[in-house]
Amino acid sequence: MPERGRRVPLIVAGSLLAGFVAAIVLVVGPMAGGTEPRITGSVLLAFGLGWGLIAVLSTRYTDQPQRWALVPAAYMGIVGLSLIVLQPGQGVMDALSWVWPPVLLVLAGWIVIQARQALRGRTRWLLYPVVVVLVLFAIGGGLETILEAVDRAAHPMTGQLVDVGGHRLHISCTSSGSPTVVLESGAAESSFYWGRIAPAVAGVTKVCVYDRAGRGFSEAAAGPQDGVAVANDLHALLAASGNAGPYVLVGHSTGGAYVRIFAARYPNEVAGMVLLDSQPADAFTALPDYPCCRRSPASASCAWSTPRRSLICRSRPEAKSGPIR
Repeated sequence: MPERGRRVPLIVAGSLLAGFVAAIVLVVGPMAGGTEPRITGSVLLAFGLGWGLIAVLSTRYTDQPQRWALVPAAYMGIVGLSLIVLQPGQGVMDALSWVWPPVLLVLAGWIVIQARQALRGRTRWLLYPVVVVLVLFAIGGGLETILEAVDRAAHPMTGQLVDVGGHRLHISCTSSGSPTVVLESGAAESSFYWGRIAPAVAGVTKVCVYDRAGRGFSEAAAGPQDGVAVANDLHALLAASGNAGPYVLVGHSTGGAYVRIFAARYPNEVAGMVLLDSQPADAFTALPDYPCCRRSPASASCAWSTPRRSLICRSRPEAKSGPIR
């Protein structure tokens, strides 16, 4: 019997480690490049597996059954699997952002109470760091939700949300004239980035700012957002919102890579490009899976040409192709 008691710390530590490793494997493996619900669901499902192992293994192999661990296992597993299978839209995810932080806080407190009652000696201390992480996630998630709500109230959306095929993108165009200037933000920026620049351009001609999928006011897309997907989204957005070309594309930082791809796919609609502190054409040569440059075999084949410092895209027959300088 004593040796059965000594197994408890190993089972608790090993089960939690298994859940952590499973989360990493899922995120970098089958769920790599997935949507927010898939990534979040995968992590929750893996952590639920860890808690489930604690309940099952401790009941079978020790004299200290931890059946209470089935509760966090069921909660995380069911929520995680639901996110993966149902793929809720951005509206549902926004609503859930108000629910999960307080629920997670309650669950963390409940785990502490159960661990103090069911685990002997110092074994319970193996769970306390995990509980602290859960509390930090809950507090951080709650604060982020509140701050986003305050920010949206202080900066209400202008323009409109337009369906581009499965998700809606935010676009705001002002003034009139031709060509239409389209401002493409850097990797982590939204349309707010152009708050001082867009009004100045509007004094000369029409100017449009927009948010890529998952940024600003735009909804997340179901598939990976590589350069081809971003270009197709922007093209559909401009057409559906009634903003015809020709376009002058302005790309900042990584946005410079995106506008190059747009120009290669739709050269007859582009009057010119302005690159502001743009990433050079060969900046992502060592990162073929970076979102701006990931290949999309179904729609285009791209290859970097370092001597010419250009990206050569050969698209499907219905799309134009050419070098992006």
